[in-house]
Amino acid sequence: MAKQLVVLAGPDEGRIFHLGSDALFLGRSRATESHLLDPHVSRIHCQVLQEGDRWVVADYDSAAGTFVNGKRVSKQALVPGDIIRIGNTRLQFAEDAGAQAAAAPAGAPVAAPGAKRASLPVAQPIAGQGAPPRRKGAVPVAQPAGARGPAWAASLVGQKIAHFKIGSPLARSNSGYVFHAREIRKNIPVALKVLDPEFSSNQKSVKRFVEAMKSVMPLRHPYLIKFYGAGKTSGHCWIAMEYVAGESLAAVVGRIEQTGMLDWRQVMRLGIRLARALEYAHGKKLIHQSVTPQNILVGKDQGQVKLTDLMLATAIDGDPTKPISAAGVPSEELSYMPPERTDGPGKTVDSRADVYSLGATLYAMLTGQPPFQASTVADLVAKIRLEAPPSLKTLHLGIPDDFERLVVRCLAKRPEDRFPNMKEVLRTMAGLAKAHKLTT
Repeated sequence: MAKQLVVLAGPDEGRIFHLGSDALFLGRSRATESHLLDPHVSRIHCQVLQEGDRWVVADYDSAAGTFVNGKRVSKQALVPGDIIRIGNTRLQFAEDAGAQAAAAPAGAPVAAPGAKRASLPVAQPIAGQGAPPRRKGAVPVAQPAGARGPAWAASLVGQKIAHFKIGSPLARSNSGYVFHAREIRKNIPVALKVLDPEFSSNQKSVKRFVEAMKSVMPLRHPYLIKFYGAGKTSGHCWIAMEYVAGESLAAVVGRIEQTGMLDWRQVMRLGIRLARALEYAHGKKLIHQSVTPQNILVGKDQGQVKLTDLMLATAIDGDPTKPISAAGVPSEELSYMPPERTDGPGKTVDSRADVYSLGATLYAMLTGQPPFQASTVADLVAKIRLEAPPSLKTLHLGIPDDFERLVVRCLAKRPEDRFPNMKEVLRTMAGLAKAHKLTT
């Protein structure tokens, strides 16, 4: 039976690639059939091809690596149901039972069943960085064609929401799309997050969203992203935020296996900045509930760090245990959730939930992986609730004992065994920095 790749998560969520006799190259380059929007994917990241009676995925010397079911691979045979992760994009290898398979050219992306064929604009390649040089023996590839993302997101490009002009998409988030945009009156760039339309159709959800956004709008802190506006316009709930030229901490963590461990001193400095932002928010009686590398932006100077999406988890009341596919694949954020959040939405949590998630983020910065990983929600939840994470010392030999003890305490299963509040985390980290003669 014919095979296909279904994009389960990432900026290109919803696209389907039918596999044929030619190799399918996946990457950001316009010279690949996929031409993915994910900025954390290499220009030519990997290829999927048929070898005899089996299909394999082969990494293409990518910067951050190619992963199958959570394990990094250079070349791996695939079976239906396998999850391929490249950058922040997840694709599922699956049987292609659709009638379109026979008619579609190899590698041509088509819309998922029932989806409208609408294209999201993509950025033009930088001069001199168009098609990358081909390897010897590489299969020539065609120009991309086909659908890119949900029709509702495509329809917003070039439109106005309130006093913001919407540009090209930056990323697909768990709750919607983030776009480049421009504040028309002041002519400044912003990041505009537009939530999925089904969220905006629920009046109770909209009311909760508006109340949550009102609480964060006045906040100003050097390590918190600024909010410029929020509301509901033409059926869409939206949030306008400060635009930061840089990348997510998730991208930095994703490169660690390739580029080497971060210096623990750098991790501590970033941790202190994040703790300051969280202490400030907690002082305003606000709990983040989703402190993860995906929600942290790092500027070109890695001393610049901004925590994003404060209160958005509360506003959306999402379930971190909800899988992203029928195969039970967990979301990226679940690996950073404390045990008390694995009970699903509606569970009452306090600031110690953020203490745990900050500890999990520090762990990822030190090791290149979250404290717990699994291929299904059930397995991951069991690890978060019952198992101890792998020892930091075995993964990062240079970390001082006192810093390791701080991270381990943050990751305690029971909230009462963690630091009682973010102020105490910050006080302890500042003391460690002073003992190790670090400037913060």
